[in-house]
Amino acid sequence: MKKTLLILLSIFLLCGCSKKNTITLSTTVTFKFFYIETCSECKAFKSNVISVLEDTFGDSIIIEQYDLDDESTQEVYDEVIDSLIDFDESYYGLGPAYALEGYFFKLGYTSGDEDYLIDDIEKAVNGEELSDELSGLRFTYQ
Repeated sequence: MKKTLLILLSIFLLCGCSKKNTITLSTTVTFKFFYIETCSECKAFKSNVISVLEDTFGDSIIIEQYDLDDESTQEVYDEVIDSLIDFDESYYGLGPAYALEGYFFKLGYTSGDEDYLIDDIEKAVNGEELSDELSGLRFTYQ
C-alpha cells in the first residue's frame, strides 16, 4: 500500500512539474532581441529568457536575434529606433535591448525580468497599461 501511494505521488509530482503555462496571443507578434556577443547581461537574457518566451507563447511569437556588432543589424536596429517616441540617443547601440514590434522597446535585463516581460507582452497585445516594473528605459512606438 505504501509503495503504491509513493508511486502515485511521484507520478503526480512529475506531471505537475512538466506542465507549462502557455499563452496564445490574439495576434502573432515579433520580438526582436539585440545583443552584444561579449555582454554578460546579453548572454543571461539569451539563456534565461528566449526559451521561456518560446515555451510560453509558442506560435504566437516570432523571435529574431540580432548581434549589434554585425553591420547587417544596423538597418533593422535603426528602423526600430526611428520608430520610437522620445528615444534618448545616448543609449544608442547598448545591449541587451529588445523590441516587441509595434508596442515597446526596452534596454537592459535583470534576472527575474522574464515574468514581468511575459505579463507586459500579454498586456501590450491586449491594449492594457504596461507594468511599472520594467518601465525604466522602456520606450514606446509612435
